[in-house]
Amino acid sequence: MTRLNPYRIGFRTIKTAVGMALGVIIAKLIGLDNFASSAILVVLCIKHTKMHSLQAIVSRFVSCLMVLTLGSIIFNLLGQNAIVLGLIVLLFIPLTVVFKVQEGVVTSCVILLHVFNAKTIDIDLFFNEIILLIVGLGIAFLMNLIMPSLDNNLKQYKHQIENQFTNVFKVFSEACKNPTPNLNIGFDKLSITISKAKSIAFRDVKNHYVRNENSYYHYFDMREEQLELLRRMAKIIQNIETKDYLLSKISNLLSEVGTNVNSNDYTALRLHSLYEIRLELNKLDLPTTHESFRTRANLLQLLNELEAYLVLKSQFGSLRLHNDPQVPVS
Repeated sequence: MTRLNPYRIGFRTIKTAVGMALGVIIAKLIGLDNFASSAILVVLCIKHTKMHSLQAIVSRFVSCLMVLTLGSIIFNLLGQNAIVLGLIVLLFIPLTVVFKVQEGVVTSCVILLHVFNAKTIDIDLFFNEIILLIVGLGIAFLMNLIMPSLDNNLKQYKHQIENQFTNVFKVFSEACKNPTPNLNIGFDKLSITISKAKSIAFRDVKNHYVRNENSYYHYFDMREEQLELLRRMAKIIQNIETKDYLLSKISNLLSEVGTNVNSNDYTALRLHSLYEIRLELNKLDLPTTHESFRTRANLLQLLNELEAYLVLKSQFGSLRLHNDPQVPVS
């Protein structure tokens, strides 16, 4: 048996209902013909983001003007009948594709039917439809100015990702103390979380008319790049076969990185500690067994991957959150 979705009334649903009612009321008060069609315009133009809504409004207004002009001319020349109606649609739809306003085809067909059913096609009809468009599209625009802030959602995802990164480094640190071929880390879950966070950050960009980027999006993008480095580090740690003098120092370094995963203040210090370990590694005598040699090689590779991780974080430190330009993003 198909499972039903839970019943809920979302914010967009409320805006649509209020906008439809306002559209019909205002169009009727003005005395417009076909006033109920203003509700259709509102429904079609309320979108998930402000930018998508504005694009829909512009497309529908332009396409409606086109079909209003085209329909008025052709109906006056050839008469108002079904064959002519089909001919207009046949000519009109490719025209919307040419001008990239095909999103407004459905709305335009509503306006075209108004012209088709009109007793007389004159300037009064033309102005009636224009005002109807202004009322419906204008209310949709005003409704879409009211958008819930996504900052809290973005902050929650940020903290969630940072906590998961911290847990990964705890596992890494413990594995360096006690080498194991199997690490229990949910990288796929972390990847899904980052993808969801980037999707919401992208929506936030589309909710602003003048800003075309979002610091949160750059932050999550940086974490996605770091995730790939963590995957590689996990494979390296799993290949460590024997105990090594430097493993305890690397374990402490990984623990420190995990503890300060949400801060940029300590990135330079961690890089300094990493370089000290690398210099110490270069001064050590060569291993005497194949197992210890492979372990030493893995440690060097692990330090390289960790350096790349820290450098990514350090480079990101110059960006600022849009809602608090004084606070650096971690």
